[in-house]
Amino acid sequence: MKKKLILLTLFMGGLTFAASAQSAADRASIKNTFGIGPRVGYYNSADADDGSFYGGLQARLRLGAFVGIEGAVEYRSKQEYGIGDYTMETSSIPVTASLMLFAPISEQFAPYAVGGLGAYHTRYSFSDEAEGLGLEDDNEFHMGYHVGLGFEIPLSSNVALNADYRYLFMNPDRNEESLEDTDFSGNVISAGLMFYF
Repeated sequence: MKKKLILLTLFMGGLTFAASAQSAADRASIKNTFGIGPRVGYYNSADADDGSFYGGLQARLRLGAFVGIEGAVEYRSKQEYGIGDYTMETSSIPVTASLMLFAPISEQFAPYAVGGLGAYHTRYSFSDEAEGLGLEDDNEFHMGYHVGLGFEIPLSSNVALNADYRYLFMNPDRNEESLEDTDFSGNVISAGLMFYF
């Protein structure tokens, strides 16, 4: 897990260095209002044995210099949970909507606060030991919400890098008593490349 976190930190640091290496003349604030682009990240819930990398697509609508709206779709691969004498793996497809409040410090740097809701389609896969307890593979939709901080660095008037940290609050209602205390909330770190139109 530490190796994955170090790799993600190096990746985000590389993105930041690449942005700062651009000359001031080549950079300008984002002038257009709608953007779309890829996003990668790392998610680690409180009770998971390890975190997992994920990828997805994000779209942002800037409603002026200070307010924005973001929508995103991602695929989060397997996370493993050790529960008693058996294990459970989860994978999910989150669809999220967020409100963003920007603090445009300069044309080259705009930190933001972000918060929003998400719908999560989650698949649960149990180990063979769980079959004796009557637990079967399942999937469900549930809701979660998130808050966080990030920044956006314009590379030109139409292209920008962004990175942020979000804390995800998620505790799905499960019927199985053995999963009642499993905490699916956790840390989400992401980086994206936006193309504004």
